[in-house]
Amino acid sequence: MKTKAQKHESFGKIKEKLSKAKITIVTSFAQAGSKGLNVSMMKDLRKSLRPLDSEYEVTKKTVLDKALTSDQKASHIFTNPGSIGVAYGYGDPFAIAKALYQFAKKNAALKLYGAYLGSEFMDEAHLMEMAMLPSKEVLIGRLVGMLSYPIRGLVVTLDQIAQKK
Repeated sequence: MKTKAQKHESFGKIKEKLSKAKITIVTSFAQAGSKGLNVSMMKDLRKSLRPLDSEYEVTKKTVLDKALTSDQKASHIFTNPGSIGVAYGYGDPFAIAKALYQFAKKNAALKLYGAYLGSEFMDEAHLMEMAMLPSKEVLIGRLVGMLSYPIRGLVVTLDQIAQKK
């Protein structure tokens, strides 16, 4: 059993992480009545998030709820059953959401509930949309392709006109 001082210390650490994080994703790693993530799966999850400048930790619902409500953030995701895990992302929010989504696809025990992007809450549907977006490099490639398409069409047309004359 933790002492009151230890509880205040863990509460302070959570508040500090929440204030530094660009995105905070709330997940469940073990549903009531079903098998959750085992220790090696949790290690793999943490290992996959580490290069993205993020961390994953198991947190008590009440402590996280108090930390979020003290920051005036809505915390209505704690009615869901199961154990809560939180991913604090200090790097690219889209890459972190994508990594968690990819891990959840492989491991059905991990369920994404929602996220706080800055101080705005995103429900599960919006989080899934964010996680399924293509990477930044792919989007830039598509933009370059879309911008060069009309120019290529003009060049081909002008070339055909020149060949006819």
